[in-house]
Amino acid sequence: MLRWMIVIVYIASMFLFAGQETSSANFTNKFLAKLLPQLSRAELKSFVLILRKVGHVLAYGVLMYLMYNACHKTKSTRRIALPLAAVVTFLVAMADEMYQMRLVHRTGAWKDVAIDSGGIVFVSLVIWLRETIRKKKTSKPLEKAGDEDVN
Repeated sequence: MLRWMIVIVYIASMFLFAGQETSSANFTNKFLAKLLPQLSRAELKSFVLILRKVGHVLAYGVLMYLMYNACHKTKSTRRIALPLAAVVTFLVAMADEMYQMRLVHRTGAWKDVAIDSGGIVFVSLVIWLRETIRKKKTSKPLEKAGDEDVN
């Protein structure tokens, strides 16, 4: 139950943050202009864009991990934890962008869902690889035919 509460709080925090003017690209631009006055206007614009898109990937990568962890530890969803977590995280990304489209200080964009998906896919692959390696290490090697002692 605690894992699901963490997921819910994380998602709620994402939506609450998106609803704040401080989450806007304009705010980020002004903040970084003060912090990094040596950057030209074009450099600053590029930096803000990259920073914000990396933020998307990280935020949804973390959500994917939290969602997988909750699904994997829940008996009824354990067998389908990875695909279920990926689908639900993707749906949250879509809902977040639809929400941002309704805000004055944000511009929700479907391309951001694709960027969010980068974090989802990356974390999904890491989890899948980790589980595959773990299963190989814990499974017993099968005896090959003909390797048995015949005395």
